[in-house]
Amino acid sequence: MAQKKQWPPPKSREVGLFTDLTLYAEALALAQADSAVTVFTLQRELGQRLQKMRLVPQQSERTVERLVREMRYFGWLQPKRQTGEKLSTAPHIMTPQGLEVLTLSHRDPRAFRRRLVVKMQETYAIPGWFVARLWQINPDGQGEVILPAPLPDWRPSSRSWNDNDWSNMLQRQTLAAARQSRQVSSSAFPITDQDWLGAVRHVWNRLSKLQPRGRRKVDSASYSPRTRLTLAMREAGVNLLFDRIPYGDQEPDFPGERPPIYLRTFMGWCPRLETLELIGYTDWHPRVAGRLLFPTSVFRSSAPTSQFEVLREVQNPCGDSLWLHQPKWTIIRDKFLGTLVSVHSDCSAQTGVLYVSLLDVRDEVCRQLRLSALCFDRFLAQAIKDLPASDFPWSIAVETDIREQESGGAGQLRQPVYLDGVPHTLIALARLPQDKSEKGASYDQQQPSFAPLTAGTHS
Repeated sequence: MAQKKQWPPPKSREVGLFTDLTLYAEALALAQADSAVTVFTLQRELGQRLQKMRLVPQQSERTVERLVREMRYFGWLQPKRQTGEKLSTAPHIMTPQGLEVLTLSHRDPRAFRRRLVVKMQETYAIPGWFVARLWQINPDGQGEVILPAPLPDWRPSSRSWNDNDWSNMLQRQTLAAARQSRQVSSSAFPITDQDWLGAVRHVWNRLSKLQPRGRRKVDSASYSPRTRLTLAMREAGVNLLFDRIPYGDQEPDFPGERPPIYLRTFMGWCPRLETLELIGYTDWHPRVAGRLLFPTSVFRSSAPTSQFEVLREVQNPCGDSLWLHQPKWTIIRDKFLGTLVSVHSDCSAQTGVLYVSLLDVRDEVCRQLRLSALCFDRFLAQAIKDLPASDFPWSIAVETDIREQESGGAGQLRQPVYLDGVPHTLIALARLPQDKSEKGASYDQQQPSFAPLTAGTHS
């Protein structure tokens, strides 16, 4: 049997885990203005920003160090003096490549994001590998993958730190999470119960051996079984599905002996790849307990340019190029509007209110149509501009109000929908009076849940 083709070895595994990719261009602008920058000056001068729904007044020193290190890998910054100074204290200057990229970021942010994909692929090999792995895990389901979490109705009491044995209750919850994932999509979670139980229990036991954080003593410390089991499930899912050897296979597709990613780097790569328009994901789907991932790009030898944008610099081991699903508005308009109505109707029926979470609507529309979040923002803005229309007699209203569940905790980590640079979080659709015989009545029809892409689009 011929050996499986592998991805090229990464030039580095020291990936920065920050997810705000605007930091690159801002740091380059400071390097241009100041002639040279250090980690200290960047940390002081990088402005406060809204990251998702959380205000970040200043970047940590560790984040800025990783930012500088990555830009050195990309060839955008270089040490001012070749004296072997520590990265944290050495002054850095912008290279000609860095100046070109800075200009590109101002002139064409979309082209800048594509350049980031190429640089990250050259350095880490992860972006292309991650997309290909989603398709390999679930080819029949258009690359949808579920990483389970405990069911929402399980709310166990806290335990003392030493009370950490694997129990029948934990086993039942682990199996229930797997069963619920398969009920949603049988092919999105292909792990057997035996492998799943063994992997989750292994991580649980490892976590149980850790010491309490801070200065808490073991005898007086406690922990949340739900939080620990959630973390154990997430780590087990990543270990099983995103190892160098694909689950259920025998041959590795990633070089070296170490896994391509760990849970910590997985949690950093997901928002990065979402911003770069390669994947979508959500932890908030009403039918999924856990994280739902789906690709918004695919490796192919060719694709219709009215729906896809090619990045020929990024290729899989078989030589196919990476194609990003970037349909033109004229191509996607009817399907986008119909899906928007359908998803809003579902959310409104579940909540009993007209104004529903725009973030929930965005996530599901993107999942059904395999659109990036940036595409959704652009298409929603176009729809609001164009409507109402004779073939779409609906009004759309969006609001900036932030609900309680989105203003704190995990809700702060959700990306809002940006329209004209302003974050929006609520949406309402209302049908305008008209003759029901007119074109447009078909938009009342419900779209099937978990509808795959149009047959053949990504095959």
